[in-house]
Amino acid sequence: MSNVNIRTKQKAWNKTRRLLESLTAEDLREAAKQEQKYHKINNPAVLELLKSLGQIGSATPGSDERKSYMLTELKSSFGCPVIYLTINPVDQHSPLALLYAGVQINVDNFFPEEYSLTARVKNLLQNPLAVVEYFHNIIQAIIEGVLKEGMFGELAHYYGTIEYQGRFTPHMHIAVCPPILM
Repeated sequence: MSNVNIRTKQKAWNKTRRLLESLTAEDLREAAKQEQKYHKINNPAVLELLKSLGQIGSATPGSDERKSYMLTELKSSFGCPVIYLTINPVDQHSPLALLYAGVQINVDNFFPEEYSLTARVKNLLQNPLAVVEYFHNIIQAIIEGVLKEGMFGELAHYYGTIEYQGRFTPHMHIAVCPPILM
């Protein structure tokens, strides 16, 4: 990251400056690796720094600055979107996700009470690829069967970004654009 903007409250600046000066590039790289693997950051100075920051902006995927850039790119290419959707397939409640995870279930006659939430979550945690496949196929089905089939009218373009929730499962934000009328 060659261009990073950090925002903090004025009263916290001295503390933030001291924390930044105390950390090495290696400390920050290690914290980033831990975060990417969804592990707890173990450096107390990095944790304290993250608490004091209000915003970090850069071209990093998922950052506010990057999302703002993507929205500007979308508007300049296709005009203002008319519909914003957030799609959050709840895998731990879906019999299809269990099927992807290799659990032998009767899809035609499924009784969720036969599979406790703990058992369902455990199966999905043991099969993270199943969660990804389930998410991908649900998103594809919604795009193909809802957006492209015209549920919201004629479709000119859609633009989406995937984010991860606190429990590390994906959800998607999609902006839907109608044709530009001249």
